[in-house]
Amino acid sequence: MKDVPEAERPTRARISVRNGEGLQAGLFIGGTARLLPPPQAAWPGGYDFARDAYFKGIGAVGSFSGPVRRLDPPMPPGWSLRLAAQVDEARNSLTQRIALSIGGAAGGVGAALVTGKRGLIGETTNDILRGAGIYHIVSISGLHMVLAAGTFFWLVRAVLALAPGLALLWPVKKIAAIAAMIGATVYCVFSGSDVATERSLIMTLVMFGAVLADRPALSMRNLSIAAIIVLAREPEALLGPSFQMSFGAVAAMMALVPLMHRRSTEALPATLFERGIRWVGQAMLGIVTTTLVASIATAPFSAYHFQSLNPYGLIGNALALPLVSLVVMPSAVIGVLAYPFGLDRPIWQIMGAAVSQVLEVSAWVGGFSGSTLVVPALSAGALVLLSLALLVLTIPASTLRWIALLPGAAGLAFAAAPDRYDIYIDREGAGAAIRSIKGQLTLVGKPSEFVAEQWLRADGDGRSAKDAGLRQDALCDAAGCVVAAAGQRWIAFVQHVSAFDEDCRRAAVIITRLKAPPTCQTGFLLDSAALSARGATTIRFMPEAVEVRSVRKGSERLPWLNAGVPRAEEMPARERPRQARPIPEQDFPEEEISTGEPD
Repeated sequence: MKDVPEAERPTRARISVRNGEGLQAGLFIGGTARLLPPPQAAWPGGYDFARDAYFKGIGAVGSFSGPVRRLDPPMPPGWSLRLAAQVDEARNSLTQRIALSIGGAAGGVGAALVTGKRGLIGETTNDILRGAGIYHIVSISGLHMVLAAGTFFWLVRAVLALAPGLALLWPVKKIAAIAAMIGATVYCVFSGSDVATERSLIMTLVMFGAVLADRPALSMRNLSIAAIIVLAREPEALLGPSFQMSFGAVAAMMALVPLMHRRSTEALPATLFERGIRWVGQAMLGIVTTTLVASIATAPFSAYHFQSLNPYGLIGNALALPLVSLVVMPSAVIGVLAYPFGLDRPIWQIMGAAVSQVLEVSAWVGGFSGSTLVVPALSAGALVLLSLALLVLTIPASTLRWIALLPGAAGLAFAAAPDRYDIYIDREGAGAAIRSIKGQLTLVGKPSEFVAEQWLRADGDGRSAKDAGLRQDALCDAAGCVVAAAGQRWIAFVQHVSAFDEDCRRAAVIITRLKAPPTCQTGFLLDSAALSARGATTIRFMPEAVEVRSVRKGSERLPWLNAGVPRAEEMPARERPRQARPIPEQDFPEEEISTGEPD
């Protein structure tokens, strides 16, 4: 950094530290860190960390390579920094108290539901929640905001209604709405004010603002106002999964759930028991219908951004959400109110018992065969058509909404026949995934596990990046690897300059992080210079041409790749690659390449 002019240095850097003992929010620290530019997408159309970092003002990522020193600040911190540090320390303290009060995996989940800090949740627990389709409960967003604000609203209104004078002379409902708005705002700040939480807060404030204005709280107009406010503050949110899934789910539920509930003309049951049974039945029906509608509405966005679907999410949500709604979140609100007085531990234990039941239900549902389906990445065209179908289905109030079947059917047709890429190439040339003649991706080189997982999920391949079978179809030696790809083309991954002479004569595509010699003439060459200009690249073989897409260069078709390249069956036997025992690559530095990818 000392050689970088002050004006060109990043405003913010995201730096990891291996040992954070003794560190706390608000400290002024120093140390030596290894910094890299925020990494771009692992493949064209994949998650772009660099774009998100840009809008967050983050210009570098990395990790400390030595001890972290505590320094005296050059000037007193501003009030905003002091406030943020105090809030974060309070969150850390409450997180530890909740986790210790409950204990085990339920403690980490319970703490995350209140403070938004998910660091105490183990990866096994995350997988259990994902498999049951209820991982959304640990990401503080619309569900938590509605339940928290609803609890504040109900408590204040119920307490005020106990006094006949207040109930008759004061606008109790509006007072409760104001209390709910204040409580929701405090909850948003205390839970970390993540982007999804802020969007949920805006939607909640608009809904309770409608109560103050004597307007219907749930209407498409209010949802539109919330969307306008969110996009005015964060236009980039339109491209993110959180905005698309949250607003899509709410719009679909507003439009379709009332149509699924038939109004009964029967008289109310006479006995209290019968009324209770009817209320429970209606509540369960509401959970099932809302979960079904929300799952269908968010499925295209889930397939596009995460390449996964949870077909048993309806069962998981139907069994878990009653516990979350009736026990977990009310306990969270009451526990936070009791925390300053030291009376919160029994409440956390009650909440922990409910969270434990949620985890048991999740483990049971996640144990079903096919609980998590990895699907090929949805194309942008399919996503646009399905999004258009959702808009047409939810915005009109007449039968015109059924026109949505046309773009919906077209979108499903595109989704059913995905265009898979045949080669995925790392942005730095550290590795690649190549579709072999067997039809599955084969890994070569040393791509990071995160990048390899992104490639596999984009292809609809559920294998882990650690699966040894991913390298079986690659023929490797110390100089590099070759793979017989679709159309019997040889794809070469060069790791040593000695391999250029042979591979430049026989390969249709050469991938290397080295600088290729000028004499290397092949169908398509991606060496260090080309990768620097293109970034992560994908290749798809088509009958008439070969499509090449890059993160930095866009898309192009190269028809000459199909001409003049010897195929495997046409190659003389002496020039065909001999099968060699795969050995560890020798030409890469031993130090770990930092990707800067989010957890």
